[in-house]
Amino acid sequence: MRSRRVHSRWLVGVAIVVGVAVVACAPPVSTPSARPIPAPGTPGVRDPLEAPWVMVRGAGSFAHRLRFESTLVSRVDTVERVDSSAATLSVSWSRLAGSDPARLSGLVTEYRVSAGAVEPQALAGLLLPIPLVAAEGWSGTQARLEVPASGACGLVASVTSLLRELLVSPPTRLVGGSSWSDSASYEICRDSIPLRVRSVRRFVVVGAERRGAEVLVLVDRTSSVSIAGGGMQFGEPLTITAAGTGTMRLEMRPAGAVVVLARGESELTMTMRGRRRTQELRQHTRIEITSP
Repeated sequence: MRSRRVHSRWLVGVAIVVGVAVVACAPPVSTPSARPIPAPGTPGVRDPLEAPWVMVRGAGSFAHRLRFESTLVSRVDTVERVDSSAATLSVSWSRLAGSDPARLSGLVTEYRVSAGAVEPQALAGLLLPIPLVAAEGWSGTQARLEVPASGACGLVASVTSLLRELLVSPPTRLVGGSSWSDSASYEICRDSIPLRVRSVRRFVVVGAERRGAEVLVLVDRTSSVSIAGGGMQFGEPLTITAAGTGTMRLEMRPAGAVVVLARGESELTMTMRGRRRTQELRQHTRIEITSP
């Protein structure tokens, strides 16, 4: 029975690790209403579909919902097992003025998980809302999660680490075909085992499209992640290595330089080596980010 609980924790934990490859309900923070877009050809008015697109990372408040759906194939010796899981997270957050890089502050207001065909449920023992504090990414670095610290052991840090998928810091001016990248090295903790993560992401601007009353900038993201660490489990040494890749299409609002919609997929391969046996895990995850 205990081994099954451990396997379930790793199933959720690996799904969260993919989130770093990146991390309910209080009322969501409202976002400013979009202004009408002038019709193309209006004298003296530049068509907002034309580059460059200016990304304004000013102070503001935002709300997002993230969903992760994962299929996990695990193999121990010759025995293979397939599991599925899903996690949904809602967050309201603000970018604060007065510092460079900007300070981010918010609350995780919902977190639900499910395994197999079970309906998503809140996790027992997880107190909501979860406060969070971060420093926004700047000049090629990813956002730094400070409260709770990403390297802390426990469910709270695992949940907030999923927010790395949401936090994107583009340059001020974007044109079609332009690109930028960011990277980060940090520690996480899963089942009391410390792991070192190296994440690299590359963004390429595709163009811009109208979405109702506003224009959104389309960006394609590719990512890679490597993970390594080890510790003791059930009194025996355990080493863990993993590598993954991902792709995602983001739709970003220039006013606020914030993701409005994103959909992507990632693949992760993990090996867990103990003294007596080796377990291999392969996980495919679908990710969706929406802004209510």
